[in-house]
Amino acid sequence: MTVVEVILILLFGAFIRTVFGFGDALVAMPMMALISFDLKTATALVGVTGLLVAIPAAIQYRSTINWSVIRRLVLGSILGIPVGISLVKFVDVSTVGRILGVFLILYGAYNMYNSFRNRSVSVRLHSKLWDYFFGLISGVLGSAYNSHGVAIAIYGTLKNWTADEFRGILQSHFMCVGVIVVGSQMASGFWNINVVEILLITIPFLIVEIPLSNWVSRRINSAAMVKYVYLLLFIFGIMLTIKG
Repeated sequence: MTVVEVILILLFGAFIRTVFGFGDALVAMPMMALISFDLKTATALVGVTGLLVAIPAAIQYRSTINWSVIRRLVLGSILGIPVGISLVKFVDVSTVGRILGVFLILYGAYNMYNSFRNRSVSVRLHSKLWDYFFGLISGVLGSAYNSHGVAIAIYGTLKNWTADEFRGILQSHFMCVGVIVVGSQMASGFWNINVVEILLITIPFLIVEIPLSNWVSRRINSAAMVKYVYLLLFIFGIMLTIKG
């Protein structure tokens, strides 16, 4: 029964990532913990599933992607990964997680309030340095909390990306970073025979699910997409606060 539950969790996470461009790990990892599934195996499965979802999405949205932005985000993320690892080793991760959770709750709630009142917050982030900065934060959060997409999602809302830009940039960023993540997990011994077996069972379901998820995502316009992203950030903030 556990294997079936794991596959269902992976598919649910893949659905969230396909539709919104991020959030699969933040949804899947707590659910894996609820069924007492091995942490390393769960981490490896969520990582490789996210990569498998990101690749076709990056291809699908390639015409909306500014690859110069992706390069800067990825470089920032690479620089942020060792910072996140140091954070885990030398800082009280629970406290930092709660602080991050409270920030996401406030950010999501404030922007949901404004979006439903049709008021937008104007923020000017024209410098290319912001790409590196949010990429750096993404790398820190990804290596410390398995949540690469949160920083990029916030950046996308501040930059007023369209729904297609949002999904395309998030998925392309994770496609590049995901190769590093999955490779690191392999080198660190996270992969085992259970990972391979469950992955082989999951892939056929992903092949069916991804087009269905894309069908759902195409029916979400940019205005609605932003509201959903704020809601997800709010929910993830609650989850991080409780988990912390």
